[in-house]
Amino acid sequence: MIIGVTGNMAAGKSSVARMLREKGCALVDADRVAHELYAEDHALVRRIANEFGPHVLDEEGRLNRSRLGRIVFSDPNALENLNRIVHPALNIAMRQRIGSARRIMNRVVVDAALLVEFGVHHEVDFLILVTAPEEIRLERLIARSHLNREDASNRIHAQGSDELKREQADFVIENVGENEALLMAVEQAWEMILTRESLLV
Repeated sequence: MIIGVTGNMAAGKSSVARMLREKGCALVDADRVAHELYAEDHALVRRIANEFGPHVLDEEGRLNRSRLGRIVFSDPNALENLNRIVHPALNIAMRQRIGSARRIMNRVVVDAALLVEFGVHHEVDFLILVTAPEEIRLERLIARSHLNREDASNRIHAQGSDELKREQADFVIENVGENEALLMAVEQAWEMILTRESLLV
């Protein structure tokens, strides 16, 4: 059973994914896999530097994600170019992680913002969308990062709306910040997951 959890920045998808991990699921986090790629795939980092300039690297030749983020989240074309470079390698790495997790656990949670945009949602058995109003997401992002309001807003707007995700989701969680409500919503999703799982057996 593969469970996809998606949502735009600061909606709370990673919180939901962690709650599902506590249910006994393996967790594959796309952001963590991407960070590992940036650290280990030197050819990929060189391609990024060739596209965006050597200033996106630090003094030791490692990718400076803060500098890169300021570029791509203020320019939709730059973000599209970054996705074009990174996502083929990321998709391969994600499938490897999922395959490894499935050999150990019966249920795998995939935490990824772009599951739907890149068509990966067709590979999951159950898709959860986590969403929240833009102003709430903006305040969350500012609180947890070193971004100013303008940079945080640019990052949120770069992802667009979540309507495409909503159309594909099996379950939608509106995460407005009340932990008890979030826990209850995850429990409801979990019951649906177990029902779906029983139909797949």
